[in-house]
Amino acid sequence: MPQESKEQPSTHGLRGLINKAAPRTALLSGLMAALFTVAAPASEMSDINKLLRSGQYAEALTRTDANLAKHPRDAQLRFTKGLILAEQNRSAEAIAIFVKLTEDFPDLPEPYNNLAVLYAADGQYDRARAALDMAMRTNPTYATALENLGDVYARLASQAYDKALQIDPANKVPQPKLTLLRSLNGNTTGGTVPRLASAAGATSQSNRDAQAQAKARADAAAAEQQERSRALAAEKATQQAAADRAAAEKTAISKAAADRANADRAAADKASAEHAAAEKAIADRAAADRAAADKQRADKLAAERAAAEQKQKELKEQKEQKELKDKEKAERLAKDKADRLEKEKTERAEREKAQQAEKLAAADKAAQAKAAAEKAKAEKAKADAGAEQDKAIVLAALNSWARAWSDKDVRGYLGHYASDFETPKGASRKEWAEERRARIEDKGHITVKVSNAQITIKGNTAVVRYRQIYNSNRLTVDSRKTLVFVKQGNRWLIKQERSGG
Repeated sequence: MPQESKEQPSTHGLRGLINKAAPRTALLSGLMAALFTVAAPASEMSDINKLLRSGQYAEALTRTDANLAKHPRDAQLRFTKGLILAEQNRSAEAIAIFVKLTEDFPDLPEPYNNLAVLYAADGQYDRARAALDMAMRTNPTYATALENLGDVYARLASQAYDKALQIDPANKVPQPKLTLLRSLNGNTTGGTVPRLASAAGATSQSNRDAQAQAKARADAAAAEQQERSRALAAEKATQQAAADRAAAEKTAISKAAADRANADRAAADKASAEHAAAEKAIADRAAADRAAADKQRADKLAAERAAAEQKQKELKEQKEQKELKDKEKAERLAKDKADRLEKEKTERAEREKAQQAEKLAAADKAAQAKAAAEKAKAEKAKADAGAEQDKAIVLAALNSWARAWSDKDVRGYLGHYASDFETPKGASRKEWAEERRARIEDKGHITVKVSNAQITIKGNTAVVRYRQIYNSNRLTVDSRKTLVFVKQGNRWLIKQERSGG
């Protein structure tokens, strides 16, 4: 097969013809904005196209994706992304873009055309033809699609001829030159898009010339196909003659093979007889070896039986000696047991006597302990009674202190404080007393209520935690307080005073 017919057309190899489509599609580029409600700014598209023309495909793709995130329905942006992917040889992704465009915008011919170019580059000429048919349906006078369709038909004819005849490598089949469109402009020559129908009259003379050239190319391809069909018939006759010669050669080869097979079988039969004789000799030798082995095993078994009988006799003697020793041991153990029982009886009697003495001593000790416990209980009851009495006295002192404060009885109030009362901020007892007097007498009225008093007494010290509600004509305070009382003589007096519990 010729090298040219084996190679599939590359989209990069067709880039030189792409710009031919520009004059044919430029007429209605200004009308495309009417097809879409939201479009990318013209400056963005201009920048992307510059990157595309300069071969900066990665940057162009990044900019295109960024704009598509803002304008996902923009057909021109999507069309441009398909072109960039095609330039990067990412044909499958480019095809997906153009297929989706044909679904969303079925009246645009450019996506169909570019799908055909990509399919043709992959050798899928039937799909390329179907895509171009769709492009022609949207615009029957679309020059670029018509020219591409002629190239596809020429390629299909060449492909059929190559497959049937396996063309001589010297035969040169021209490659198609399908054009990949670089702009999305819609129908420009009377297509079926209603919004663009008014532009039908603007078909240029160059479009009509291109259509005539495409039709002439298609007619030439059909004529070439007919000529190749006639050549195919002649080639088939030649092939049949070659087949007949091959059949005769095959018959001769089969006879020679049969003769060779008979000779091989005779040699195999001789080898088989020799092999059988060798196997018989081996079997006889194996039988003699087995007989010798059987005699050796019989002698060994007789020796092992005699050894076993001797062993049995020795074991019987050992058993009798052991039984005699066991009898003597049993008699000795019986005597030891009788002696041990007598000794245990004597020891048990002595233990019972000791236990009786211990019980009597324990009874005396229990009686003493009971008496001591009763005495301790009585003393504790007395102490508890004294503690409760002290708590009552401390509570009475607390209430008396609060009452003197409420009555503004400064003398009685100060009389509840011990001589070693810890004054706040290190003030002297005199300064503190004067300050308290001034603060009490300065009030119009005072009410001090105490409640929830909890009293803990340890020796001559009592800690009282309680709730205090102070009310005067100037201030009301509800707080927790703690007073520490000390017993001096028969009175409980305040030594410390602090806020909080």
